[in-house]
Amino acid sequence: MTAEDVIRDLRQLPSTPKILPKLLEILRDDQASMGDVVSLIKIDPGMAARVLQIGNSAYYSPSHAARCPTMEDAVYRVGLVKVYELVAYAATAQLLMRPLRSYRLEAEAVWQSSVTCALAAERLGRHVDVDFNTAYTAGLLHAVGIVAVDTWAATQESPIYFLNAQLPNETTESEKSLLGFHNAAVAGTLLKTWAFPASILEPIRWQYAPTLAGPHKKMAALIHTAKWLRDAVHVAAEQPLPPAPEPAILGLLQLEPADLEASLDEVKDAFLKASLLLAEPGEAGAEN
Repeated sequence: MTAEDVIRDLRQLPSTPKILPKLLEILRDDQASMGDVVSLIKIDPGMAARVLQIGNSAYYSPSHAARCPTMEDAVYRVGLVKVYELVAYAATAQLLMRPLRSYRLEAEAVWQSSVTCALAAERLGRHVDVDFNTAYTAGLLHAVGIVAVDTWAATQESPIYFLNAQLPNETTESEKSLLGFHNAAVAGTLLKTWAFPASILEPIRWQYAPTLAGPHKKMAALIHTAKWLRDAVHVAAEQPLPPAPEPAILGLLQLEPADLEASLDEVKDAFLKASLLLAEPGEAGAEN
């Protein structure tokens, strides 16, 4: 069995993230307008509904603001700077907000991990001079492989469970032992079928071995490092931080462990704000 076999066997995995490469192309065009973004979203009525729902969440809609009655209103309110983030959340929520039985993960944990990694990747991207929307997307989808593997595992006759060894290897050794490959290989194959560019799928494919990612090793190192921030942000106050990424990996980004620790509060604050995505507009006042 191969990673390709797993993807071929999938039947019920939402493919809404396919909109993101097209949106990236639009936003890289200096002549792009909000009308171009709205036209793209309208192609998928389900996507438009999710954009409206998330646009009215407490994260984007403060308690004093009126609810947006249409998707167009929600997009125009956030503006071009934030619209990619809004659409990325809408495109991936259905995919990532689900329990993963084979990994013993609750739905909220999967979403929390994905969003925190995206926020960390975006901020690292700004610091190390790479495209921050690309970094954000790779961070948000870094765990899509475990979602695909879990979806496939649910169709098998006998339950399959994977052991998590934490960073840097996480579940890869258990996956290789049971399947012969790991989740990042599945992620790369899935994202290729969804027509994601190499600038996103290759860093995700090589997130466990960034130095082997060829021309994509810098972004792969960034995702690897963003996962450290992802976990460090949620460490309890009395617990030690996870071991820092290897010097060779940080060297690709020209970072030191101290630089990562200095970013923790920034990423933590960003995640606390993003957690309002799960709150209704009326709850925003309670969070502020």
